[in-house]
Amino acid sequence: MRLNFKYITLLTAMTSVTTSIHANERSEIEQLRAEIAELKQMLQAPAPVVTLAPTIPAAPVKTKVSIALQWQTKSDTEMNLYGFIRGDVAYQFEGAKGIFNSIHNVALEGDTGKKSTEDRLDTTLTTTRIGLDFSTPLADQALKGKIEVDFRGGDSKDTVRLRHVYLSYDRWLIGQTTSSFLSTETAPEMLDFNTALGGGTTRNPMLRYAQPINASTMYFLSLEKGNDENRFPLLAGKLKYDFAENKGLMTARGLVQEVRLRNVDDETEWGWGAALGLRYKLTPNLILNANYSHVSGDNKILLATSDNKRYIQDKQDIELIDFDAFQVGTMYQFNAKLRSTLGYGMLVYQDQDHVTKDANKKLQQGWINMMYQPHKPLTFGLEYVYGERNTVNDREGKDSRLAMMAKYDF
Repeated sequence: MRLNFKYITLLTAMTSVTTSIHANERSEIEQLRAEIAELKQMLQAPAPVVTLAPTIPAAPVKTKVSIALQWQTKSDTEMNLYGFIRGDVAYQFEGAKGIFNSIHNVALEGDTGKKSTEDRLDTTLTTTRIGLDFSTPLADQALKGKIEVDFRGGDSKDTVRLRHVYLSYDRWLIGQTTSSFLSTETAPEMLDFNTALGGGTTRNPMLRYAQPINASTMYFLSLEKGNDENRFPLLAGKLKYDFAENKGLMTARGLVQEVRLRNVDDETEWGWGAALGLRYKLTPNLILNANYSHVSGDNKILLATSDNKRYIQDKQDIELIDFDAFQVGTMYQFNAKLRSTLGYGMLVYQDQDHVTKDANKKLQQGWINMMYQPHKPLTFGLEYVYGERNTVNDREGKDSRLAMMAKYDF
């Protein structure tokens, strides 16, 4: 059989090409396998040791870090400690028996014991304060609490005393803290621990609800313990408004309470109170503080009212005693370390009790102080106070004191 030469030649060429292609494919596969094996060896080999040339470390940057003294319990409750150590010295030219503001019972002219209140040096460390703040996470809110004590308790004012003790959750608070009728945030600064005439720091057991109205306004409503003779708690309310640009704040307050008189056939009347407060930054360095209160039938909630009765009795009829209280002051910040406050306070009784011996009719006082803070935790103060006490039987007593204070906050 004869084969066509052309067909034989073409078949031979195709066979050669196919063989060459398969050979190339085998060669590439073998090369790829070799590269994979080499890569495995590199990955399994130990990392080479690299020696770096020594470098000069940069100087450490000094930063001020503020760390609160904090603990955490097994229940995830965080506790923060705060407070201060404070010492007070006062030289009393004339006045009351205590070291701090007691304008309502300064010795009257002609009193047999007036000499014992004159030219006297008093010192105390009992205003030292210690507090703990608590916070426990509960779902989307935190249960918070506070315990704060000082050493001004007891008849001799030298034992441990509970100041603030409460729990708060969301908008509710239960425990003891400053009455909602008061506005300590608008009171002018006074070195005296008892605060200034015309204001108060009364801390009552209470149940309180707080609710913001908008970004700058908030209100507080509280049921608080009033006078021991009262059957029902007093109702107090406070509206607080913050001015824009941190210019200050304004408060409006009110209270209603039962006035129960067990020794007058258990007679009952309704007492009330209304008040306004203001703190306003007149200039970057000058701040104005002012408070006004009108109160009917109470002798507990404001300073210097405890010596007067809550009512006037006419046989079996009673009339609640009303009074007005004012305080105003300006604080000037000379620089970051030095500030001064000039203030005045007054309390005037509208209804005068002529039966109680030496019942007060009018109280007033003025003061000027300097506060120096050389470092953040240290404050030194110097203050002069002058006051007058006038009674319903036209007797007068004077208060004149020079006080100094040193305080270390921690």
